[in-house]
Amino acid sequence: MNDKIKDISTVVVFMVIIIGLFIVNILKPPTKISISERRPLAQFPEVTWDSITRKKAKPTDKDTFMESFDKYTLDQFVGRDKLRELKANISFNLLMQKDNNKIYMVDGQVAKYWNNLNEGALKSAATKFNKIYNTHLQNMNVYYSIIPDKNYYIAKQNGYPSVDYNKFVGTIKANTNKNMKYIDLFGVLNVDDYYATDLHWRQEKIIKVAEKYAKEMGFTISGEYTENVKEPFYGTYYGQSALPIPGEKLIFLTNDVLNNANVRQIDAKTFEFVDGELYKEEYFKNVDPYDLFLEGTQKPLFIIENDNATTDKELIVYRDSFGSSLVPLLVEGYKKITVVDVRYMNTTLIDSNNLIDYKDGQDVLFLYSTEVLNNSSTLLVM
Repeated sequence: MNDKIKDISTVVVFMVIIIGLFIVNILKPPTKISISERRPLAQFPEVTWDSITRKKAKPTDKDTFMESFDKYTLDQFVGRDKLRELKANISFNLLMQKDNNKIYMVDGQVAKYWNNLNEGALKSAATKFNKIYNTHLQNMNVYYSIIPDKNYYIAKQNGYPSVDYNKFVGTIKANTNKNMKYIDLFGVLNVDDYYATDLHWRQEKIIKVAEKYAKEMGFTISGEYTENVKEPFYGTYYGQSALPIPGEKLIFLTNDVLNNANVRQIDAKTFEFVDGELYKEEYFKNVDPYDLFLEGTQKPLFIIENDNATTDKELIVYRDSFGSSLVPLLVEGYKKITVVDVRYMNTTLIDSNNLIDYKDGQDVLFLYSTEVLNNSSTLLVM
C-alpha cells in the first residue's frame, strides 16, 4: 500500500511540475531580446494557411509554422538562462570538457576558437583594399594592419584548434598592393590587452598601439589621458559561455583634445552630416556596452576635427568595430580624421555622394580584425 501511495505521489508531483511549467510558459510574456546572448529571440509565429501547409524543399526555404514554433519554444522557455548555465557547468566542471560550443576559458580569459582559414576571403579583402587604393589613394601614404584575435595568444598554446596565423598574414601581404605599408600588431599586443569576456581590445591597454602608429606614420601624441570607468561590463563571450563570470570595468580615455574635438557623423538616409560623439555614454546600457565607442555598430562614417592640432595632417581610417576604440587615441596627431566603415555603407554610395575628401599626401590606414578579413564579403567595396 505504501509503495502504491509512493508511486501515485510521484506521478502527481511529476504532473504538477509539467502542468505548472506549461501554464507558466503560456502566461509568460515573450522576451524580445536575450541580453546574455545579444540576439533577438524567436517570437510566436504568424498562423496562416501558407505557414501551416508549407513544405520545405531545401534548407534555405522559409521555415514552416512548426519549425518556427519549435524555435519559439526553445527561445522562450522559462528559466532558459539558468538551464544554459547548468549545461555549461556540467560540461566544464563535471564532464571536464575543454570547451562548450567552442567557447573555452584560459586563466580567466574567455574565447571562442576557430580554425577555418578562408584563403579566398583573405585574397578578396586584399583585392578590395587594392581597388580603393587604385581609385583614390595612389598619391597618399597608405598603411594597413591586421588586428589579431585573442586566440592567437592562447588557443594553440593550450591545445585548442587554431588557424595558421603566419599563412593568414602572408596571404594578405602577398595580395595587397606593395605601395601599401604593413604595420604589424601581433608583437605589440598580448592577451591581457583584451576584455576577458569579449573579443575586443581594451582602450586603456592600446595606447602602445597608438604610439606604434605614431612612430610608423610620423605623427605625435602625448599619450596622457584621464580614465573614465563604466561597470559592470559583460562582453559577447559572457552570454555565449553561459557561466557566472564576474563583470569587468570598461574604461574610456579622455583629455582636453578629445573633449574639444568636433565630431560629425553621416546620416545614412539623408547623407547629411549631423553631430556625433566619440563616446556615447548612455550606449553603455545597450545590449552591447561596447557601443559606447563611436556610437556603436552600423555607423558608417565619422569626421573628427581637432582645432588644437599643431599640424595640418589628415587621416582616413577604413575600419571595423576595433577601430571605434583606437581612433580617439589618434585624434591628437591629426587636424582631421575621416573614419569609414564599408560594412554598413558601400563605396559606390560614398563616392557618388562625395562623402570623403581625398587629398594628395593624406595618411590612410586600413585597420581590420582577423574575423572580418576571414569573412570579407561583409566589406562592401564595389
